[in-house]
Amino acid sequence: MPHGGGSMGKDYGRAIGLAARVLDGWLPHKIRYDRLPALSAGIMHGGKLVYARGFGLADVASGRPATAETCYRIASISKSFTAVAVLQLAAKGKLRLDDPIQRHLPWFRARVGRSSAAALTIRQALSHTAGVFRDGITPHWETGAFPDLAGLKASVPRALVVENLTRFKYSNFGYALLGQAIAKAAGTTYDRYVMRAIVRKLGMTRTAPDLTRASLAWLATGYSRPIPDVPRAAFGHEATRAYAPATGFLSNVPDLARYLAALSLARNAGAILDRESRKEMMREHWATGEGSESYALGLAVNRIEGRRIVGHGGGFPGFITQVALDHENDIGVIVLTNTNDSTAGPIATGILETIYRLADEPERFDAGPRLAGARYAGCYRSRWEDQVVVALDRTLLAFGAQVHSPGRFGTVLRPAGRHRFVMDSRMNYASPGELATFTVPAGRRRAARLLWGAQPAERLDG
Repeated sequence: MPHGGGSMGKDYGRAIGLAARVLDGWLPHKIRYDRLPALSAGIMHGGKLVYARGFGLADVASGRPATAETCYRIASISKSFTAVAVLQLAAKGKLRLDDPIQRHLPWFRARVGRSSAAALTIRQALSHTAGVFRDGITPHWETGAFPDLAGLKASVPRALVVENLTRFKYSNFGYALLGQAIAKAAGTTYDRYVMRAIVRKLGMTRTAPDLTRASLAWLATGYSRPIPDVPRAAFGHEATRAYAPATGFLSNVPDLARYLAALSLARNAGAILDRESRKEMMREHWATGEGSESYALGLAVNRIEGRRIVGHGGGFPGFITQVALDHENDIGVIVLTNTNDSTAGPIATGILETIYRLADEPERFDAGPRLAGARYAGCYRSRWEDQVVVALDRTLLAFGAQVHSPGRFGTVLRPAGRHRFVMDSRMNYASPGELATFTVPAGRRRAARLLWGAQPAERLDG
């Protein structure tokens, strides 16, 4: 099996270059299978954006294509920005992580059972262990009417649901409180502080903590989930007001690559946080109860192919997004989509799995003499599936168009004669050891058919 681990002996630059070819073959088909109007994806490595593409339509009605620069509501990825702001202020002595929230917000008074708001700390709100309710008392996720500060205060008496430090309990309301604490400590509004101390400092030109008049021209249109017998609807854009620290941000691939680079531990990039603060932000505080995932401060923590990954997903009416950072090997992945039934999270995981498998097993994926594989690359359709074939330098990689992870579920095709390849699959229910044979008509530069064992498939793209 592939082995995980650090960067020693791994050529991540080459692996990412090969993975980029896989993404270019996979994602145009993947968005059709997943019924996504648009997807923008990026890979950051060594502090630089090394892959950035958009696929599909940012606005279906006008036919506006998605690009790497297209902006999306990134929703709960906003929480990581709020955590950065708190840690910045803590480093300056303006607040402490273990301060009671009430010290900064005297109006935060509530009680449940043995638990009182007086015991709840900034760290607990950051790590979702304060025991407060998820979203307050207003139906803003349905109506789009997010509360202002007065509305936030109105929900405080009912805020405590379970005793603090007894379980992980995800809370947008807790992050709304943190936004108010940041404003109090910084002596300005939350929006102004994060724009000055994070967004502008990193040169993020298409990022804002909430909807602005200017951003209406940048944003993709967000679309509803598929509902039986109901056409997919376009959502209007909404300001999140007091909930901006939890869910308000909008951004794009290049800006988020700058942001992930600034959080990485692989370099001494202290543009927004010193190294000790970054480590504290990534330190696991509580298991979320979702598989092996834990939560740190504004970031979730998981493992992919043996590497420790920090990141966050986001869900907003019309948008699902995901960022993931391998902070030791300085690799970041960004996936942004404009519908709220998206597979952005699994796609981001699949991108990292593909990079790691290419890096861990170069002899499997790309060993041998150089191959003129472009003639075989394309999408082939049979009764059972659409099969994408991508040319690496010395092998081909084939996988179903709908899979979440080409590196994990793909079949390596090794040259075995004229237009013939031996299938190298790790899945025993596939066809390991059998032949894949391409038909290349005389005088044509590209294959027209693929015989997968005994199963014929016709090329879709001419």
